[in-house]
Parts: sequence; C-alpha cells; structure tokens
Amino acid sequence: MSGLPRTASTVIVGGGIVGTAAAYFLTDRGEPDVLLLERGSLGSGTSGGGLGGIRHQFTDELDVRLSLLATAFWREFDAFTGGSHEFEQRGYLFLAETEEGLRSLREPLPLYERLGVPVEMVSRARIADLVPGLRVDDLAGGRFCAQDGYGDPLAALAGFAAAAALEGARLVEGTAVTGLLREGDRVTGVRTADGDVLAERVLLATGAWTAPLAATAGVPVPIWGYARSLMEAGPYPLLARSPMVIELESGFHFRPKGARQRFAMPNLTADGTVEKGPGAPPATFEGPAARPDVPASLEPWVKARAAWRHPAFADIRISDAWSCFYEMTPDDHPVVGAVPGVAGLYLAAGFSGHGFMHAPATAQLVVEEMLDGRATTLDISDLSLDRFRTGRRPFTATVL
Repeated sequence: MSGLPRTASTVIVGGGIVGTAAAYFLTDRGEPDVLLLERGSLGSGTSGGGLGGIRHQFTDELDVRLSLLATAFWREFDAFTGGSHEFEQRGYLFLAETEEGLRSLREPLPLYERLGVPVEMVSRARIADLVPGLRVDDLAGGRFCAQDGYGDPLAALAGFAAAAALEGARLVEGTAVTGLLREGDRVTGVRTADGDVLAERVLLATGAWTAPLAATAGVPVPIWGYARSLMEAGPYPLLARSPMVIELESGFHFRPKGARQRFAMPNLTADGTVEKGPGAPPATFEGPAARPDVPASLEPWVKARAAWRHPAFADIRISDAWSCFYEMTPDDHPVVGAVPGVAGLYLAAGFSGHGFMHAPATAQLVVEEMLDGRATTLDISDLSLDRFRTGRRPFTATVL
C-alpha cells in the first residue's frame, strides 16, 4: 500500500482550507490516527484561487454567527496554530448605485445591531474618506463594517496543516480517493489506488468534487462547480490599506494584496450581461474536469469597470489572471455535518464562495458533531444535507 495506513480513526478527504482546519481541530481535541488524503497537493483545489475575504455582512443570522466565531479565531490564528496568517481587518465597503440597492443594504441593519456587529450606512462623503480618490458621484450610498477584512488562504492552510501534523495527523498528498466503503447503513472507510483504508468516520471536504464521491456510497449531494475569475494588477501603493470594495449591482470588487490590487468580477453571458451567480442547478452533479480558462471577454470589462471606479486604474495593466470554482448548492449555503441515515459519513462542502472565511468555525463545528454527536458552539442543523430532501429552505440565496 505504498506506506498508506490500513486503518485510521478519521479519514478526511480533501486538503483544502476546510479539510486542513478539520485536521487541526480533531488533533487539538486529542483525536488519534487522523489521516488526510489529498489527490493533488494541499491547496491545489478551490482554496488556492480565492480572494480571501472575511466578512460579517450577511443577511442570514447563522452566516453572521459563523463569521463572528471564525473571526475570533482568525484574530488569534498564530497563538492557536503557531502559523502565520495576515488577517487585515480593514473592512468591507459595499457600494450601491441605486436607491433599490441602498434599501437592500439597509435591510439587515437590525440583525447586525442585535448581534453586536458594528455596521454603518455611509454617505458619499464618508465613502470618499474611506477610499481617497474613489468615484462617488454615481453612488446612492454604501455600507461599511470595520471588523471585516481579508487574509491569505494558502498561508492559513499551511498553518492549519503544520499544526495538525505536529499533533500527529498524517497528511498524504498525491493520493486520490476513488470511492467510499459502505456496509449497510454505515461508511467504513475509503478506497484509493493504493488500497483501502478502514475508518470509524469519513469527512468529505472535497468542494466542487463532493457529489460524485458521495454517490459511491449512494448519497446524492447537490453540489457543483461554478467557475469564477480573478485578476491582479499594480502596484498601487496609495491603495495598499484600503478596504475590500464591492459594487453591489455589478458584482465587481477589489482589495489590496500588498501594494498590488486583486480584482474579482462576475461572469458575463454571451450577450455581455452580468451574471453574479448560476441561474439554476445543473441537471446532474459532476465534479469539474479541470480548472477553466479565464474568458477573454472579462479583461476589457474589468479594465473599464476599474477605470470608472478609481482614476488610479485609468491605465490598468493586468499582470495575472486565473479561474477557480465556487462550490455551489441550490441555496448558496454549505452542507455541514453528519449525513442522515449513513453513520460515520460527514460533509463540509458547498460553501458557495465562503469556505475560507468560515473555515475555522466550520471545522470546529463539524468536529464537535463528529466527536460529541452534535455541534454545541452553534446550532448547525439548518446546514444538514437533509434540507434538500425535505424541501426546507432556511436561507436567503445570494452570491457576490
């Protein structure tokens, strides 16, 4: 078996930010024989391509509570893990160009106040103070939270992985899990090209590739990959400490990465219309074959949008561009927790763009469910896979 162990207490499939965070929380609880299997290299899937945003400005209460729990961890990441993670709490600034957009930004304010999140509606003058030089004459206003910010997903992943390994977890790269082992109503391990590994429990933290793997145990999971693109340009030293800026209506947003700027953008349809999220789930749920190319139509759109929003971008030159996947579900919220009716199988996938920001909270909670029978720090029953079978829809579907 090429050195691969034949048994483990827990097998984690997927070496992204959520899988490595789960390995950390398991070993932090003293769980022995934790084995993480990654088919490529750690962080080579969705985690390696994200923008790294961390925000509290959601419309559903559970999302805000997950952010509060995660942010408390991100602030003390080095103390917990011994690793380095640059969490820059410079805020998220949402911009609304219409009165309708401004109303939608205002609607969740009572929720934020009740949960103690310092979110404020901001005028054009205040927006200009937050990001000097930003064009504001076309804006109706905006919303800002200073506790929001951004970090480095791959640095955080490395910190989680190193801390887990130091506590005894075994992280194996280049080993693809080809199927789950199931006996009756229980999953008993995983199958790889190097042989089977038996385990008390299996956690799938496999992002956009979750559905076909879960199907090998007879478990239908409505998760699929939705391609998104990012670009980088610069340097722009005068914007090096600016917040994450997001145009609500267009979906265009940008943030500093050192002295450079990273840009995220919506997809464009064939007729040039902005598409901020998938219109409907696909007919079947298959894992993506490969990371897609960046559509040629996006660079001129980004250049025009960036130049419109800030004069520093008037002669923008894109130095790098890449695509990654949002791992989508029908309600844009993840599936986290035990699979009903299949003992020993757990899921933590389908984050729809929010996997990195919520990774510490998600991992802590799914480990509580794995080891204690239920998550106790927060109630995550609404994130159960069962909601899609029953038709219950506890969340507002929204994609940035």
